[in-house]
Amino acid sequence: MGRTTGIYVVLLWLTACGGGGGGSGGGMDPRLARLDIYEAQRLRVLGDPGAGVMGMAITEAMDVPTSGVVGYTGATTIRVQSTTSIILYGDATVSIDFDTTSATGQMGNFFGTTGGGAVADYDGAIMLSGADTSQNLTLDYTGALTAGGDTLAFDGTLQGMFLGPAGEALTASDLQATVVSGGATSDATIVVVTEATAPP
Repeated sequence: MGRTTGIYVVLLWLTACGGGGGGSGGGMDPRLARLDIYEAQRLRVLGDPGAGVMGMAITEAMDVPTSGVVGYTGATTIRVQSTTSIILYGDATVSIDFDTTSATGQMGNFFGTTGGGAVADYDGAIMLSGADTSQNLTLDYTGALTAGGDTLAFDGTLQGMFLGPAGEALTASDLQATVVSGGATSDATIVVVTEATAPP
């Protein structure tokens, strides 16, 4: 429910901006299409039990791939609980090397609300690295995002799992994340939802 509300808030801002803010004549903000893509993927992977939409089942440990390299792409949602709630949406890529049980990736191309209440594109990226590609997958993350003169610094660990019959999707989250901005620390949540670009 909270994620849907966040999407609605950002969608209202983008619709207003697309109507005349900064562009030449009333074109649709392309970030609206990205929100649609992110939401469609979230429903495919995680479902929406409240709406009767089933997501993918957790991959059985014996069915998680044990060899090869698989690339996953999708989206990241970040919520920062500060004086003004900050909601960010961005792209996520993760490469899993099942031979070496290692992972690398990145979260970037973010946009969303700022501490000042506007909607903006964020510069910067959050890098991912991990080990143990079983259902105990962990992805360390570190990086900073900047918009409107404000910088959000991230450093923590995502807990991940594979979904689908053979690990066709990968989701990871940190529901007790912290973000540092201007010397102050705020609570945050980070959720990553990705799908394999080719069958594992």
